[in-house]
Amino acid sequence: MAKQLLIIDNDDQSEAIDKINNLVKTKSFEIECHQFLVGLPDGNDVVDSDGRIDMKLVREKFQNEYGARRFHLMAFDVKLNDPDDGVDGVELIRSFNGLPQSSKTRKLLYSSELAEIVQGYLDHYKTTSNYDRAWEKFKTLINLEILDFCQREEYEKKIVHYIEKVIETENDYILDKLRGNQDLYFTPAIEIFQGLTLGQIADKIDSKDSAVPKFKKNLIDLAISHFSNLKNG
Repeated sequence: MAKQLLIIDNDDQSEAIDKINNLVKTKSFEIECHQFLVGLPDGNDVVDSDGRIDMKLVREKFQNEYGARRFHLMAFDVKLNDPDDGVDGVELIRSFNGLPQSSKTRKLLYSSELAEIVQGYLDHYKTTSNYDRAWEKFKTLINLEILDFCQREEYEKKIVHYIEKVIETENDYILDKLRGNQDLYFTPAIEIFQGLTLGQIADKIDSKDSAVPKFKKNLIDLAISHFSNLKNG
């Protein structure tokens, strides 16, 4: 199964996607690249009448385009051309971390102004009298647990490096199948989670609900029983 990548930027990243695909040709895995455009000039469908990024529109667009898809890696541009220090890549990561299908997805930040951004954090820390507030910018990056904060010039290589390290688990496969049919309702053959949609069951697995181990055991028992019936029939 191809590893799934989502790049979030305000500019079209088709050229970068071509580079990533070329880099993966020498690897032992396949990759499927998608881009999600947010902000002017190319992501103008989530911008309000004042030219500002509207987070409600961003979430609606993401759910409409990728609501059932699980990504192995998301790469966010820091600067999204939003005026007056509005929405940036950090804000998007914080928002996406609140969505079940992307909360645990590995994420990285990139920028062509990496040095300037970090220097700005340092300058603000040195010049402000409120050190706690200045330190918040650094703490936010740490608490987001991003994989890396890299230069735009090298982010294609970084993406390939990190997505290659992603190892699939049995939960990942189950979640893919459940979220791919998330609006269907679960068969009453297993009492646990009976009446929930497959998407709701996926959320239970993601949240490590205490009933999940028993559900997976019963699911295996049901599959074995089904295959036994096929053979005996």
